Amino acid sequence: MVNFRRYLRVPRELRPSEIFKQDSMSPGKIALQIILLQVFYYTTACILFYGWAKVAGYKLEMVQWLFSWQAIEFTNALGLTLCLLWLTDSLICVIFLTVIVERSKLAWDFAITIHAINLIVVSVHTGTLPSLSWFVLQVLSSLILIFLGTYTTRWRELRDTFFEGLVDADMVSPSASSQPIEMRDLESQK
Repeated sequence: MVNFRRYLRVPRELRPSEIFKQDSMSPGKIALQIILLQVFYYTTACILFYGWAKVAGYKLEMVQWLFSWQAIEFTNALGLTLCLLWLTDSLICVIFLTVIVERSKLAWDFAITIHAINLIVVSVHTGTLPSLSWFVLQVLSSLILIFLGTYTTRWRELRDTFFEGLVDADMVSPSASSQPIEMRDLESQK
């Protein structure tokens, strides 16, 4: 029987993560990554806000919810819901951070950059510094992106190193997957 999974694979050098990995320290690539992450951050928030407004029956005030800090409060239902939506946005953006950045050393920097740009945009849009509740929300959102982004990018980096043979063996030969994987104790081999 012909194994079509082998023919459907995208060549490694054409995967989006590989494109960004090549010459990852060039200013042009870093700027592109920052712009992409910021666009995905705001787009995801727009989709979440739109869906929630339609389901809950709120009047959609997209610009006010995205670029203002006045609605972010811990004392009313709208403010708490917007906080939860922003935190959900951070959880979803971990995926984008993992795919676009793919380096655990840079995940920290990009997570902070997303929120620093957001602070600048909100401050310019409103003309004042945000409230304490907005800053608390941004710190929590940053922590989600930093810790989960670092974890997922590190996992993705190490997956190729430690699990490379396990994935490729299943795709090349179906009989290889029926053979048990040999586990060796590295300390006993001294």
